[in-house]
Amino acid sequence: MRKQQDQCICEFTEACCRGVNHGTFLHLAHEEGLVRNTSVHAGIRAPVANRKYDLKNDRRCGFDIITARDIDKITTHGVIEKLKARVTGTKLYISVDIDVLDPAFAPATGTAEVGGWSTRELLTILDGLQGLDVVGADVVEVTPIYDNPGETTVLAAAEVVHSLITLMVNKPVKA
Repeated sequence: MRKQQDQCICEFTEACCRGVNHGTFLHLAHEEGLVRNTSVHAGIRAPVANRKYDLKNDRRCGFDIITARDIDKITTHGVIEKLKARVTGTKLYISVDIDVLDPAFAPATGTAEVGGWSTRELLTILDGLQGLDVVGADVVEVTPIYDNPGETTVLAAAEVVHSLITLMVNKPVKA
């Protein structure tokens, strides 16, 4: 039901108990039965607090993982196919954390991490999701105060929003 493109897992878990963070809602949504086992984290690349436990817990919460480096092996087409295979037949909410992009393309985020996707790669992936039942979307962690004079992060975010709206307009979802 949910596809999140983000650079980190960042879930609150009993094993690490570090408190509430920007990924806590995903763990809580699972615990409350709000997230189905069709969810995907795409573009993951940041280190995790407890690699073995965090990745196992992520799978337990119903998330599949596509790492940022997977694009090197399977190309944008492969990422699109993996996403579609996971979410086809469900109502889809897409949350794009702008830090899925490499800081060279989107420096204005609170959690920049090198090795992310390019803006072109992300837009290609989003555009490749045509035909899915997208019921809503958001773009998060854009921090304009940190942007450069060319406003590359804001421009990237605007294009991402345009792609997300296009997905919803081209295939309206019936209630």
